[in-house]
Amino acid sequence: MTMLDLHASALAQIDEAYHEFLLRYDATKKSVYGFVEGKDDPSFYRSVVERFIPEDWSVEFLSSGSRNKVLDTEAAFDWSRFSRRQVAFFIDRDLVHFLNPNLEYRENVYLTDGYAVENSVVTREVFGRLLQEVHNIVDWTEQEKQAVLTHFDAQMSAFQEMLVPIMAQIALWRQQNVRANLNNFDLPSVIRVVDGDVTPCAGREQVVQRVARLCECVGAEASAVQQRDQMEAIFREADGPAKLTRGKYLVWFLSLVANDCHSRINHFVQAYRTPPRPKLTLGANNVMVVAAPRARIPTSLREFLERTFISYIGSRTAIAPA
Repeated sequence: MTMLDLHASALAQIDEAYHEFLLRYDATKKSVYGFVEGKDDPSFYRSVVERFIPEDWSVEFLSSGSRNKVLDTEAAFDWSRFSRRQVAFFIDRDLVHFLNPNLEYRENVYLTDGYAVENSVVTREVFGRLLQEVHNIVDWTEQEKQAVLTHFDAQMSAFQEMLVPIMAQIALWRQQNVRANLNNFDLPSVIRVVDGDVTPCAGREQVVQRVARLCECVGAEASAVQQRDQMEAIFREADGPAKLTRGKYLVWFLSLVANDCHSRINHFVQAYRTPPRPKLTLGANNVMVVAAPRARIPTSLREFLERTFISYIGSRTAIAPA
């Protein structure tokens, strides 16, 4: 067997993120390591971790590609060689705990409070900061600002409510192990903003029409209406609209409503007849990178970092030579 064969065999048994970690790891470096699911997750977690660790320490994130791969990586580690406080794993709650609430994880695995990390970013506070710091809306009174934030709250609730049947259908697919590529869902063909209000697109006014469009995009069949209605009821009981709406859909919503409010700012703020020039273009592809550093740190994440990375750094500092 050649060295190339050996390398290919190793990658078949050890996922790429773990292999990359082994290549990077140096016991003498002042580094902590985190495994995350997707390529956008490091922008959120890095902005959080770097607020806590000393300047001479670094954090390195590796994207495993999926929730299951993150957990597979944790299981593949030889924990006699590495500290669970130095190496941590960050996974989305998704709908997994909604469907199976009794799952448990090791102490160095962080589970998001809501569906995903994006749910901690899409908030009225971040929305307000985007308008002020990105869209350059600064000449508003406190009363006008609060009116804009109240408008955001109303549109957020309307958006989440509109997605309840969508999330119920997704939950049924997850429950039944039906393959559906949710990243292919074309939200702009289902939901739009008209005169500042989130509303269904033409031809998508009925729930059955929106679900049909979801199925068409992701390549899966719709469940029976009675099944979906039952799942909707369970989803609502779990406060699903507020907590378990898919994070990527919320991020799209955030950029949509922020840009719409900027374009219509004269309806909210008396000082503007036309929208001020924004500092950068905000869209679905970059909103997470722009918004994440402006988000509050969830209490659960702060406490997790204190138990892992911060504790590890403290132990290394305590034994360092004078």
